[in-house]
Amino acid sequence: MSVFPLRMNRKRIRPYEMNRKEVPMRIARVLIGASVILIGTFSVYATGPQRARPLASDQHFEVEAYSNGAGWIVGDTNGDGRIDYALKLNDVFRKEMEAVDTNHDGRMDNFYFYRNEVLVREEIDSNHDGRIDLWVFLTGGIYIERYERDTNHDGVIDLVRRYD
Repeated sequence: MSVFPLRMNRKRIRPYEMNRKEVPMRIARVLIGASVILIGTFSVYATGPQRARPLASDQHFEVEAYSNGAGWIVGDTNGDGRIDYALKLNDVFRKEMEAVDTNHDGRMDNFYFYRNEVLVREEIDSNHDGRIDLWVFLTGGIYIERYERDTNHDGVIDLVRRYD
């Protein structure tokens, strides 16, 4: 399951648009021959200019932690002999977290976090290097509130988008 099929009833913010909560940081460009293609505006929500912030301790989940047992229910969904789905329930048997190996390489790369059976956050390792680089924060289990991304995979969040 990915966050991209979700539909949003909120205003879509294009890279060149900003609201009052965002401060532009820089614009990334790629030169192809004589033409310039705009890739995106990197910004953070703040009241003044600031550099990209490092990852918070709760925003990095060790991708191999599910294999140590500790209450995980695991499964092999494609029959290749490797665990590619893990579910953790809390004390009252409600969903607390799910981990999915989407590319079947033996390492979990999509993580879903729940509060009271409602999806509140998704963390994705989009380039399959074992490090989370996309965090999607949800309200009501389906509406994207904001997302944060490490676009160049250096361990620092350098793109934040809020949807008001």
